[in-house]
Amino acid sequence: MSDLRDEFEENVDFSKKFSVILMSVYKLTGIQFVIIIDEWDCVIRNSDDQNLIHNYLQFLHSLFKSEESKYFLALAYITGILPIKKIKDESALNNFQEFTMLKSRPITQYYGFTEEEVMMLCRQYNMDYESMKAWYNGYLIDGLHMYNPNSVSMALNYRDFDSYWKNTSSFESINTFINMNYEGLRDDIVNMLSGKKLYVNTETFQNDFSTVSSKDEALTALIHLGYLGYDREEESAFIPNYEVKKAYQAALCTGNWGKIGKSIARCDELLRATINCDSDKVAEIIELAHESYTSVLRYNDENSLSCVLTMAYFTAPAYYNIVREMPAGKGYADMVFIPRENAGKRPAIIIELKCDKTAEAAVKQIKDRHYEGALAGYKGKLLLVGINYDSQNGEKKHHTCVIEEYEK
Repeated sequence: MSDLRDEFEENVDFSKKFSVILMSVYKLTGIQFVIIIDEWDCVIRNSDDQNLIHNYLQFLHSLFKSEESKYFLALAYITGILPIKKIKDESALNNFQEFTMLKSRPITQYYGFTEEEVMMLCRQYNMDYESMKAWYNGYLIDGLHMYNPNSVSMALNYRDFDSYWKNTSSFESINTFINMNYEGLRDDIVNMLSGKKLYVNTETFQNDFSTVSSKDEALTALIHLGYLGYDREEESAFIPNYEVKKAYQAALCTGNWGKIGKSIARCDELLRATINCDSDKVAEIIELAHESYTSVLRYNDENSLSCVLTMAYFTAPAYYNIVREMPAGKGYADMVFIPRENAGKRPAIIIELKCDKTAEAAVKQIKDRHYEGALAGYKGKLLLVGINYDSQNGEKKHHTCVIEEYEK
C-alpha cells in the first residue's frame, strides 16, 4: 500500500476501501493487478472470532468478486491448507478454480515431489530411496503417488530420515480432532495405523476447522492437513507414510489414550527384545498390546493378531520394509521385516503367527516351508520368530514366543 500511496497519493483517495483504491489506480494507469496471497486461510484456521472471519471473507470478496474486481483484476492466485470457505452451502469465492488434496487435476504433479523426482534426488545425493519412500511417500492424489517436498528436502539437507513435519503448527490439530472422538474416531485411527483404510464422506466438510462436528468432517480436515491420505477411487482415508505415523505416535503418547499410549511407548523396547532374542520380553510386550487393542481390533484369528503386531512394532518401519502375507517358499510368511540401508546391524526377521497352537510349531513351519526364500539376495543374520495366541488360557498369559537365529 505504501508504494501505491507514494506513486498516486495526489490522485487517489486512500481513505476508501482497498478494492476502490485498486480500481482508482487501474483507471489512472490502465494496468490490471495480479494478486498473490500465501496462506489465505490463516485467519480462518487460527481464529475463533466469527466476526473477524466474516469481515475477512468480505474483504476477499471485494478483491476477487466485486464489480470493481472485474476491471482491475488480471489474475488472483491464493494458496492455503483449507479449500475456500463455504457459507450457507455457497462458496464466498466461487469464481476460483480450486485444486485440493481431494481433487487436483491437471496440476497434481506440482503438489509435491513425484516418485521419479525423488529417485533422481536420491541418486544425486547418494541417499537410500527405499528409506525415503517409507518415510515420505504415500499421498495418493488423483491416482499419482506424491512425496512430502519439505520433508524430502530436509532429509537430503541433513542426510537423515526423521519426522520433520511434526514441528509445524498444524501438528496440534491431530490431538484436537482425535480427542473429539466423534463416532469412535479414536478406534478408527488405531485401525488405520494397523494398515486399514476407512471410508469417509468428504462432502459435509465446510472448509472451516471451527465448525467440525462429525467424524467425516474431522477426517476430511486431517486429509487437507496432510495427516491422512485419500484414495479417491475407494473414497477412503489411510495413514500415508512413516513420518505421519510418527506424528500420531507422539499424539497417542502425549494424549489421554491410557493403555494404547503405554503400548505405543514400548514399541522400541519390543524391537530391541526381538533383536536380542529375548522371547519372554517379546511375549510380555505383545501381551500388553493385546490388552490395549482388543477393544478396537478384532482378535480371534491370525489375521487379527497380525494387525495387533503391526501396532506393537509401530516404530520398526524406521529401519525395515514390513511385508504382511509375503509369498515365500511353500506358502506365505505372515510378516517379513526386510532391513533397509539405514538398518545398521539390525537383522532380517520372519514372524509366523499361530492361534491355539504353539510358538514352536510356528517356527517349525517357517523352516519346513522355507520362508527364508522370501529374502532372496539377503546375506546375514536372520531371526525366525514364532508367536502363539492361546485364546483358551483364561486369566493367565495368552502369548508365547520362540526366537531362533538363522544365518543366511
